[in-house]
Amino acid sequence: MQGKIADFSIPDIFQLVSSQGKSGSLAISGNDRVTIFLFSGGRIVDVQPDRRESKSLLGTMFRDAGYLTDSELKRFLASQGTGGKKIGEILVEKGKISKEVLARYLVLQVKECLFDVITLVEGEYRFEGFAVRPGALGGDPIRPDVLLMEGMQYLDEYARYRGIFPSGEFRVARKKGERVDPYAFSEEERIMWKALDFSEEPGRVYRKACFTEFEGIKALAALLQRGLVEVYATDPGDGVDPGRRLRDEIAYRRRFEAIRMALWGAALAAAAAWVYRGLLSRGAFRAFSAWVDFF
Repeated sequence: MQGKIADFSIPDIFQLVSSQGKSGSLAISGNDRVTIFLFSGGRIVDVQPDRRESKSLLGTMFRDAGYLTDSELKRFLASQGTGGKKIGEILVEKGKISKEVLARYLVLQVKECLFDVITLVEGEYRFEGFAVRPGALGGDPIRPDVLLMEGMQYLDEYARYRGIFPSGEFRVARKKGERVDPYAFSEEERIMWKALDFSEEPGRVYRKACFTEFEGIKALAALLQRGLVEVYATDPGDGVDPGRRLRDEIAYRRRFEAIRMALWGAALAAAAAWVYRGLLSRGAFRAFSAWVDFF
């Protein structure tokens, strides 16, 4: 199975692989990158980001979250090349992280990669079927429909939350002297509040919290509205033409709206299939006929 994203949207592709319980690899290419999702029985068990997209690589994620230094990451990557083991397995063996931490970050990696590919409007996909055995340290397989629902929320809400903060690079920190009751926070706010001790760089804070950028910016916005954090831009004079910035923002929102509609279409198609199988099956028809005959 292969084709162009313009003809068959990303949500439709994931829905098809999931509904048919397929196993194999789904390669999605676009924007000069290739991301490969591995499926077992219709569920996602692993992802292979493009090596050129370093922020989505597992080793980089652990470094940014403070589990590794740059020198440790280079050393472990070198040993990975000779032993053939994945970086996550090596880190667990060396005691740098626990199995539970690895499982959480593997899910985070899948989410980040999915959120990245669903924004594509041009590109290609290719599914190759073969037996896939879930990794021993990978945690539970992930249902694509659950991730797609999160993807819909991301497309609907991310721009709104991001618009609360400076348009360019920014830093964030707790307000000094503020007394808070962490038990009054939601779970996401509590995790984010604790992670703010780690860094002022939002990207590293998200990694420490094991949040996607969407989850992180949403939790930060909640803390900002509570008046508990302060935010400041690091590049106020970026020299970007305001008219161009507005045009780019409009194009960005239109693209997200098109993808959001595709996601809703996939959800409606799945619901229609369920109705057809459940309510219009022969068994249901015979039961309805018997009820009519009785009355």
